[in-house]
Amino acid sequence: MQPSCFAVSEFLAKAANNDPVLWEDLEQSGALRQGWTAEQGFGRCYPGSPPLVSGASVDDAMRWLRRWRQREMAAIAYRDLAGLATVQETLLHLSAFADAAIQIAYEHAWAATVAAYGEPRDLQGAAPPLVVVAMGKLGGGELNFSSDIDLIFLFPEGGETAHAEPVSNDEFFIRLGQKLIHLLASPTVDGFVFRVDMRLRPFGDSGPLACSFAALEDYLLQHGRDWERYAWVKARAVTGVSEYAELFANAIRPFVYRRYLDFGVFESLREMKTLIEKQVARRELQDDLKLGPGGIREIEFIVQALQLIRGGQDARLQRPSLLAVLPQLAGGRLLPEATIAQLHEAYCHLRVLENRLQMLHDAQVHQLPTDEADRDRLRTAMGHKSWAELLLNLDRHREIVRSHFAALALGAASNKSTSVDISQTAEATFHDEVEAQRLLAEFRSGPRIRRLDAMGERRLTALLGSILPPIAAQAAAHQLVVLRRVLQILESIGQRSSYFALLVENQTARRRFVELCAASEFLATQIAAFPLLLDELLDERLFAMTPSRDELTADLAERVARVDTTDDERVHEALCQFKRAAQFRVAVADLSGRLPLMQVSDRLTDIAELIVEQSMQLAWRQITAQFGTPGCGDGATRRAVRICAIGYGKLGGFELGYASDLDLVFVHDSAGERQETDALSPLDNQVFFIRLAQRILHLLSMHSAAGRLYEVDVRLRPSGKGGMLITGIEAFRDYQRTDAWTWEHQALLHARAVAGDAELRQRVAALRLEVVMHFVRRDRLREDVRAMRERMRRELIKSGSGEFDLKQGVGGIADIEFLAQYWALLHAAARPPVAWFSDTIRQLESLASDALVPQQEVDVLTNAYRAYRTRGHHRSLRDEAASVAVGEFVAERTMVTRIWHATFGDLAL
Repeated sequence: MQPSCFAVSEFLAKAANNDPVLWEDLEQSGALRQGWTAEQGFGRCYPGSPPLVSGASVDDAMRWLRRWRQREMAAIAYRDLAGLATVQETLLHLSAFADAAIQIAYEHAWAATVAAYGEPRDLQGAAPPLVVVAMGKLGGGELNFSSDIDLIFLFPEGGETAHAEPVSNDEFFIRLGQKLIHLLASPTVDGFVFRVDMRLRPFGDSGPLACSFAALEDYLLQHGRDWERYAWVKARAVTGVSEYAELFANAIRPFVYRRYLDFGVFESLREMKTLIEKQVARRELQDDLKLGPGGIREIEFIVQALQLIRGGQDARLQRPSLLAVLPQLAGGRLLPEATIAQLHEAYCHLRVLENRLQMLHDAQVHQLPTDEADRDRLRTAMGHKSWAELLLNLDRHREIVRSHFAALALGAASNKSTSVDISQTAEATFHDEVEAQRLLAEFRSGPRIRRLDAMGERRLTALLGSILPPIAAQAAAHQLVVLRRVLQILESIGQRSSYFALLVENQTARRRFVELCAASEFLATQIAAFPLLLDELLDERLFAMTPSRDELTADLAERVARVDTTDDERVHEALCQFKRAAQFRVAVADLSGRLPLMQVSDRLTDIAELIVEQSMQLAWRQITAQFGTPGCGDGATRRAVRICAIGYGKLGGFELGYASDLDLVFVHDSAGERQETDALSPLDNQVFFIRLAQRILHLLSMHSAAGRLYEVDVRLRPSGKGGMLITGIEAFRDYQRTDAWTWEHQALLHARAVAGDAELRQRVAALRLEVVMHFVRRDRLREDVRAMRERMRRELIKSGSGEFDLKQGVGGIADIEFLAQYWALLHAAARPPVAWFSDTIRQLESLASDALVPQQEVDVLTNAYRAYRTRGHHRSLRDEAASVAVGEFVAERTMVTRIWHATFGDLAL
């Protein structure tokens, strides 16, 4: 025993004096030495206390619970003050004890209530439980030492009890709740177990003590207020856990966590903070550890606000524990790692200080003591040499918290304006003020804007007042262009005024928004179509860094981790959001000149590969869960089956654009006498593969509310439309060796394995090289390539009179690609390196390196190729056709055509 613990806690000293046996019992049982970890879960009780006898009287039950409480609280206080438990362990132990006490009191109250009124029955005849929902710090598993407990009583549905004189379920559960509260909260000579606060229930003190799930859902829909969303973040079922899980999914989660980003929470946050500040000032609570400036409540507000904003998008944030959620807030759009570390340190310090303050007298206090003896005990308990040192350390933490809270919640307060009239906004001076006013009036009269509610109107007014000056600061000739783009986006947002709140709240996001609208019609159109892209404006990497494959990989993994992977709609939504956000970042870097053409295509290709890989993994898990895992072999020998995806065309050649579709072929390596899944009712592997491929294609190309990922073309598989969706690797090899046309070998040059099993991908790479080296019909190669090019020109050219089709026109992209393919196929047998790469540029450069094509000609072709693709790329960004005026690129076209004629002769036009 450490005597110093009793010196700093009058509660412990009294407990030792009143019951000397208590400490002997605690030591012998190991309760003072035994730690408490999250892995052990809630509801664990220390040994040493005899169980409550079933059927005990109310008085006996109350006496037992209170003595048990005295014992547990003494153990908790001693372990904390002696440094035997971390603050997390102390909070968890307190919460676990509260859970166990509630459970025991519930069981006793249930038996007594059933004896009096009969067992309740739902409409199916089953006995529904009382769902005791813990709120606040108990809900989060972070209860403080002398806290009351916030509870809500719910029951699944109406009905009546099975009794000679039945009562309604409503009355039964109200009576049950009253008994439960009495057992826990009524004071006796032994004290109480916990004070119980029921004011968070629907309608507060004026509402029924217990309500049905349907009544709660109706209340949340019709009467739920913003502060209640904050409160329900902390909700957790102590009893009736499985029943609560269904209620959470159907009613509570949609109320608390909106599926869109909800930046409107800052307004309610400021309102709640203002009310607390008034309360603090009125009651002189500046030194209140909980409510005072920089106190515990401000940290809770920071975390809960971010949970409400992003919890609908990130399931990892849908947890009641602050300490569990805080690390999940790291990221460019949430909080920096350094901020999280500071908030964690401050929170733990404040909670330790709060607990040790309450351990002085087992009193629910948050105000620092004024009594000198208590100050001396508290500073000793905290390990400080003086009271001044304690205050200095405390103030350091509180100032950090206060600054972070102000930066998060109060930063936009000064940005608000009540004016939407340009003439009344001194800083917004448009060159053509009449036209600007007309555009604004037209915008305000639009149907979506007219339907805004009062809050949406208030947010829009504030936004226009702060966004018009930077628009007016554009060059005179560009002002109205930017204004039109901005208003188009604001109109598209429509009823989701929380996006208005995002731009009102964040000055940096607002500045970037105007910059992007000024820079690109494409970017403005993307935001108008998908307002969720406004979230990207909060990421400091958007303008500072170009995206890398590693970053894209981490971003996709994080997005998929947020959702239930068994829910196709949510998975597809996450993939669509990843694609749009990633392409948006690439487009910003592209248009700003920070990312050259080839790297733009590399990143767009990375995005597609990652999505294909993720879709294949998700489809594999889903189909194997349903039909078993495929295997193959001969006799008793059996091995796992592998699959991979081969990308053709732009995907295979690292040349994807923003609107490119995907050409895919799937292969597997299943072989042997026995090819089936390992399910109880095995499925033939070929049937499995068909269903797997259908699932992959469904994930990639399905239409949903989130949009569509890609148009997918699988016609390049062996035998085209008549072939299997997934082909065996050996069958694929045989087809390429004996049956493939020359144009299919041309296509194979631009093919590479892009997703799936690594070993099988290596086999595909080796097979590809083998085919183009040894199985190309070189005796008719020149004629086949020329004939295919003539056919494509007849069927695919899209330019009109006076225009040059960048891709199909004479001397255009396709001519360069066909030249590279012809030369690579012609020389691959003798010089394999010319076929190593799947992209046109490196194929041409390899040909020049081996002196198979003059370097001067390769330079002409690669320079023209880059120029064409850059121009087409930027026309695509403006949603323009891939044709230009016939007077453009004359020199490039002439030189490419000259090389073509030298290689193939005259080409029919």
